[in-house]
Amino acid sequence: MNQKSEYKLTSASGLLLAGLSLACLAAPARSQENASDAFFELDAFSISANRLELPVQQVGSSVTVLDAYELQNGKDLFLVDALREVPGLVMRNNGGPGGTFGITTRGLSSNRPTVLLNGIEVSNPSNGQILNLGNLFTASASRVEVLLGPQSSLYGADALAGVISVDTLGPGASSGGRAVVGYGSYDTYDYGLGHSGSRGGLSWSVDALVHESEGFSAQSPEYGEAWADDDTYDNTTLSGAVEYALSETVSVHASAVYLDTYSEFDPGDPAWVWGTPAGDNYATTEQLFARVGSDFALRDNWTSSANISYSDVDTLSYSDGSPYNATGKRYKYDWINTIEANESWKLVAGVEYEEEENLSDVGNRNDTSVFVENVFQYSDALDLTLGARYDDNSAYGDETTYRATFSYRLDNWDARVRGSFGTSFQAPSFYQLFNQWYGNVDLKPESGEGWDLGFEKSLVGGKLLLSSTLFGNKVEDKIDWDGVYRNLSSYESVGIENSARYYVNDSLRLKAAYTYSDAEEDGSLEALRVPRSVASLGANWTGLDGKLGLNVDALFVSSQYGSSGSRGLGEKLEGYEVVNFAATYETTENSSIWLRIGNVLDTEYEEISGYQTAEANASAGIRLNF
Repeated sequence: MNQKSEYKLTSASGLLLAGLSLACLAAPARSQENASDAFFELDAFSISANRLELPVQQVGSSVTVLDAYELQNGKDLFLVDALREVPGLVMRNNGGPGGTFGITTRGLSSNRPTVLLNGIEVSNPSNGQILNLGNLFTASASRVEVLLGPQSSLYGADALAGVISVDTLGPGASSGGRAVVGYGSYDTYDYGLGHSGSRGGLSWSVDALVHESEGFSAQSPEYGEAWADDDTYDNTTLSGAVEYALSETVSVHASAVYLDTYSEFDPGDPAWVWGTPAGDNYATTEQLFARVGSDFALRDNWTSSANISYSDVDTLSYSDGSPYNATGKRYKYDWINTIEANESWKLVAGVEYEEEENLSDVGNRNDTSVFVENVFQYSDALDLTLGARYDDNSAYGDETTYRATFSYRLDNWDARVRGSFGTSFQAPSFYQLFNQWYGNVDLKPESGEGWDLGFEKSLVGGKLLLSSTLFGNKVEDKIDWDGVYRNLSSYESVGIENSARYYVNDSLRLKAAYTYSDAEEDGSLEALRVPRSVASLGANWTGLDGKLGLNVDALFVSSQYGSSGSRGLGEKLEGYEVVNFAATYETTENSSIWLRIGNVLDTEYEEISGYQTAEANASAGIRLNF
């Protein structure tokens, strides 16, 4: 592919195969009556956008909601792959699963979104890194919301680029046991066992998932012996949730997720490796995220939720035999209230207190915050929100942020217009603040503002859904390193997100998306790791009375600068296309078999400069319900 063709997405063979897929392929099967429901459940709801449940048609922010059925259509093992087709997101990995994870959100390549797992913020309290979505099993997720645009008025620091909210299987999941066994390329084994149920006012769900893979070499074996070996990746994840209804107005709940991972990696760019690498290169992580709380009603129009969250993240990385540790703990206490002031006005207000402990470097900090979100149903057609938040942090001072949104439905046109504007900030990490050699205690948070304006149209009796959204972001006081960390630069991005979904009938649905992003640093430098164009196509079909399901999806990513050095030389990573296929067959009422073929075209490509991706690969397995 010509590197100068920034907008060229793929080869003719990739487009042809993707086009054929739209005509004839489909999604994993489930029972016929449930499949029909899946295709026509268009009245989705969002919780993350306003911190209360609202129909998506009333939400002014850009939000994508994925249920368990849609998440598992492609049989993607980890969420990093299941979210690649969400408009506005670009995922990247250093090699295979478990490798260093990165994400670009609406052209923002270094500003990470907040990731919530069962309502718990799951970044590393020590270095601020968000939870690697390449470590989260798709099979354990019941629902994901991707909320784009600045969201600090609701979620505080580090929501400058949005929020990704993940719910694992919890109380209310289908009753009974479940088990899965799978085997695939790179000598990969997968096992899973879980159970959900209820008795009286008590409901529960527990799951254990294990992944073991020999993997493949993340970097070219031609670099030398230290690079030539396969990079093993192992993952054990335990999750559980329980809820007990004390009465009609009071309930208590608890949830926890534990991850234990081991991943090998290669020494890095050989041009920067001094001498012959002599030690092992691997990383281990142990992560525990837990939450307990209660939901209760204070009055008929006033409900509350009080929670305590705990995060404990211990990562240890050995590079050429030298250890690097990033360990931290976070305690968070919140009290959230929803008040229905009248028929057209709901008020969401909360108080939060957070303590972060950095156990691998100097520095602890705490944050006290209050926020309020006003949700107005101004008329049958118009919904408005206006919210603000105040954060007071012991390390970097206080920040005030706000956000306003609107959603206006044009019922005669089967359409709506929506939009939002807000401010946000991203906090400096402990390392950037307190490291004895490179830290700077005078660092300010990065400050940002962003907007979007969207139009949605329904056609063909509601079966065809079209959406287009313009967006823009501006970030000031970007933190860069010039011997020490300083607030040195600025950053801007603008673009457009488009999507189409066509629910042809009970058996067939098609989808397509295209995002264009233009991002610059300091007003002139093209931003790193921001492909101008990202597109996707997909098709899902069920047949044989709902027993057989087929799924195909294709992702097309244009060229991009992978590093500052490549930008100086004018050398971009080439664009690429990836096509994946999955099939599921329901052998009995309580069992099914599945097959997934990844990278069907055996495309050679890099998401991060110098790091390989998986060649054509296959996996298969069986799932049992009991």
